[in-house]
Amino acid sequence: MKKGILSLALMMLIAFAGFSCNVKFLVNGQENIDKNAIYKVGEEIKITILVDFIHQPCQIAMDETKLKLDGLEIVKKGEWIKSEGTNGYYLEMVVKIKPDYPKEGKLTLTRTCTNEGGFGMLKFKHN
Repeated sequence: MKKGILSLALMMLIAFAGFSCNVKFLVNGQENIDKNAIYKVGEEIKITILVDFIHQPCQIAMDETKLKLDGLEIVKKGEWIKSEGTNGYYLEMVVKIKPDYPKEGKLTLTRTCTNEGGFGMLKFKHN
């Protein structure tokens, strides 16, 4: 019986464990992203990435955040800026859909640390 209770408690702990950073994306200034939007090849898209820390102080510098782009090309990229009134940072960038890329464009953010880190992914359909 004890093993059953411990197993259940462990499963609940795993289910509620999350990342140490909350990651949010804004597309063209909009928080509610239209997942069915279709972008044209070469179209420029403004992305704002918001990273809010849950654990303070965070031991990982913002410049250690990894951004991976698939089918997207960076047109302009700013620096990480401390968000006023929050425990996080934001970065603004402009990307465009690469020509001849057969799949949907994708931006992946990864932060790796001993407190679970952070992860976020943004996808763009194109024609």
